[in-house]
Amino acid sequence: MQHDWYRKNGYRIFQQGIIWAMGIVLVWLAASLLRYIGITTNLDNGITALGFDRDRLLLLDALILTLLSSLIAGMLLHQHAPVWLGGMIFFSLSYLFPFIQQVQNPAFGPDGRGQLLLPGTFSMVLLTMIALSLLLAGAGAVLGQAWGNVLFTPFFTILNRFRQFYRKNRGNTHTTLPSTFSSLIFGLLLLCALFIAISGSGPLLMYGPTVNLYQSTGSIPSSQHGTILQGSFASPALGGMTRTYWIYLPASYARATTQHYPSLYLLHGSPGSPADWFVAGHAATTADVLIAEKMIRPTIIVSADGNGPIYRFSEWANSVDGRQRMEDAIALDLVAFIDSHYRTLTSANERAIAGLSMGGYGAVNIALHHPHVFHKIISLGGYFHATGPVFGSGANTLAYQQLNSPATFIHTDQGQQALLSDVIIIGMGSSDKRYNHEDISFYKELLSLKASARLLSNTGGHSWSLWSLQLRESLPLLHL
Repeated sequence: MQHDWYRKNGYRIFQQGIIWAMGIVLVWLAASLLRYIGITTNLDNGITALGFDRDRLLLLDALILTLLSSLIAGMLLHQHAPVWLGGMIFFSLSYLFPFIQQVQNPAFGPDGRGQLLLPGTFSMVLLTMIALSLLLAGAGAVLGQAWGNVLFTPFFTILNRFRQFYRKNRGNTHTTLPSTFSSLIFGLLLLCALFIAISGSGPLLMYGPTVNLYQSTGSIPSSQHGTILQGSFASPALGGMTRTYWIYLPASYARATTQHYPSLYLLHGSPGSPADWFVAGHAATTADVLIAEKMIRPTIIVSADGNGPIYRFSEWANSVDGRQRMEDAIALDLVAFIDSHYRTLTSANERAIAGLSMGGYGAVNIALHHPHVFHKIISLGGYFHATGPVFGSGANTLAYQQLNSPATFIHTDQGQQALLSDVIIIGMGSSDKRYNHEDISFYKELLSLKASARLLSNTGGHSWSLWSLQLRESLPLLHL
């Protein structure tokens, strides 16, 4: 009886095994072909132009290759399940396993101390990556099979006729139950993957896969930990709109009730939010350590919201049409609100502004326009020429663009007057090809004007791991 079962089903099992093996092989061949014709190079250039660092670049490369190679394989094989498995195996071997090995050897953290991997966070990152790969491999396989139906319908019609004839002669022992069950499992897995990917992919792609994986091996007493709060204020410059902010109060703030503190305003990039500097940039942890080691005085840190109601990517500037005064909302409204609600030192020499990427541009532009508000500036991975719809286009807006281009503005009388009192620190990454040439050029212009400027260059790209490190290096140089 057992022999009869093998005789009836052995060939079908062997056939299915061949199909599953072909699914895996086709995905790998498709991925190799895509790499060979330069798809990954074009992807890298495009993603890098958007400001992504190497960690996120490698992840996006692997995910996009998983999608495209599964799509091609599904189209050729006309089967989604084997291709789906092949896509998962490709992602795991080409990216996931090397990533697991990489994170086992962490570098020093933003506070300059060693780091330990956080198992819970690590598990969630891995789960999100697996969900994303499962979702993209499955989507590519299904779409590929559907496109294959359209492109190769005549071929598959003839092939199916041969299959029907063959099964008729051999006796059709096939049942639809396994196929139905596998489709159900496939659908449920995709739904689970979609839920996990939606809930976990935002921070992963926004900040990078390694940003929050570690905990410092060094520790300071809990009594020296500052407090992070969230608040809001009404901005007259934005028509009375309510704006949000995050604020760090040093550990001594609650105890020394008569003490006043210097302040630091942090500007995010685009896209971004007030949470970024604390969630990904570890600003609070960095401040705790620097204050505990007496490298800076206890300082109030404010992270602002630069997303505009009209121009979302505000460039932290007043728009040329006057409809969105984001610069004034920060330099006038937010600063006045913080000074009136918290115990700050209100001298411009006790107030600093810092930012990354778009925020790096905004920090310099705002401070140069308001030297009576900010005397100390940090620009990390920033740029120094006005760009974007907020500044308009055409000859009639050229003067406004120059007014908002620090590289040009510093050569005006007003700009040079601002430089007399400003301390400017520029941070750049050695592999941040999008901005490092502009950073170097602006730094040289500052030196030629006898400005108090400092250039920090570290290994890395347009990434949070670099910006958090340079924030720690920059703050003591401001002499807050």
